[in-house]
Amino acid sequence: MTSRTIFVTGTDTGVGKTVVAAWLAATLAPRRRVALLKPFQTGATDPATDGDEAFYRAALGDEAVDIRTLVSLPEPLAPSIAAERVGVAIDVASALVECRALASQHDITLVEGAGGLLVSITAEHDMAGFAAALDASLVVVARPSLGTLNHTTLTLEAAQRRGLPVEMLVVSGFPADAGVTERENLRWFRDRYPALPLVVLAEAALAPSDPLAGLDPHILGPVPDLLAGLGLPDQPSDS
Repeated sequence: MTSRTIFVTGTDTGVGKTVVAAWLAATLAPRRRVALLKPFQTGATDPATDGDEAFYRAALGDEAVDIRTLVSLPEPLAPSIAAERVGVAIDVASALVECRALASQHDITLVEGAGGLLVSITAEHDMAGFAAALDASLVVVARPSLGTLNHTTLTLEAAQRRGLPVEMLVVSGFPADAGVTERENLRWFRDRYPALPLVVLAEAALAPSDPLAGLDPHILGPVPDLLAGLGLPDQPSDS
């Protein structure tokens, strides 16, 4: 089987990238050799206890997923700024070598970026360039609320301009009591991007005992290749 690299990015910070990355790993791990990688962690001194890696491990439990963090910086800022403030030089080339080495040993390597697609890693490198250097396809994570149409369109246009293929759009945190804004946003995405797979994950409590419980994933439109054959439902349960 040919190995694939999937870069999980977001339309903004705090949109649910970490939840989506862990959910994808949990969904794929029973059938694939999966790695889950955070190349540039900010806002954490020990990623295994206070970074995204800690969430991965809590969410995945005993699933056979290879989890790594490459660079960890203490302040919750763009990696380029966080590194500059502590006098650290991020070695992007070394990070790419580690990512590629990990990808060569797995069927699917999920790489979670920091912030959005154009967030800077160094003065010369951003997340989009890092994804391109990995020959990765994108999973774009968006929020369901007001403002998401503009943020998502800008992200998708930036990906297209850079030749980055988009595997799917994931709307994360869709509320059980969704109103006209959230429902119309989903309809707009389907109308505007009919060929783009759209996955909807419900807003969930993220309980420590089972952080991925209650996500209730649904696919709207075409099924993404990454999730083909997994039997996910094709309509939200409350629609």
